[in-house]
Amino acid sequence: MSTRPVPVPESCSASYALMTPDALDHEDQLPMPNEALLRRYGSTDASLARLRECPHQLLLHCQAPTEVMADAVRDCRIHALDLAAQHDGMVVELLPPRVLELRPEEVSLAHAQQWYVLDYDDLEEGLLRTDGLEQFGLPEVTVADVDPATHAMTDAVVAGLAHRLIAEWPSNDPVGPATVTLRDIAFGLGDAEASKTPEGRAIDLLIDYEPGPHRLLVQLMDDPAEALFS
Repeated sequence: MSTRPVPVPESCSASYALMTPDALDHEDQLPMPNEALLRRYGSTDASLARLRECPHQLLLHCQAPTEVMADAVRDCRIHALDLAAQHDGMVVELLPPRVLELRPEEVSLAHAQQWYVLDYDDLEEGLLRTDGLEQFGLPEVTVADVDPATHAMTDAVVAGLAHRLIAEWPSNDPVGPATVTLRDIAFGLGDAEASKTPEGRAIDLLIDYEPGPHRLLVQLMDDPAEALFS
């Protein structure tokens, strides 16, 4: 019997809608997220205006065993963005629902922030959540005891943690004590100089798995401002 706290699904999936101004050989009719929802997850007014000019749809679905899903979803996203570039179109990620404003060559698993959005709905209660890690077969992350006034530093720690989670899953179970370095954060935020960032500064975390809500509950053991940036 496995002693891993976090269950590993057999497979994962992700879906993208290629939206184009002109019809392609094949067209799908999947109901699209409304503009309010797309805006909530970070889509800009400019991208939404352009999306209105792209009424034709082609659904691209990626499903793969969890062990190879990271590479599979990266390749699927690149393929979708390549097609969009060829047909003057746009790509809408369906979960979390948002317009992807990326060039194909910018797609990177190391840049973890590309793969999730942050949910601030319960920030006043000290909770910060991710939405998007489930496509890798991971539970979403909830960080507890977040100070709303300084949440940007916690956002950065989440980027570093997500970088590690994506790189190490499913080989390593994430539950237990963990350390996120300043270099992890640089990679997670997409810093071009990440590989040169010193690893000496770090913050300790404690990660627990809660099966009911199927989430990773993360407690920061230090003040990020003092541990990383002082």
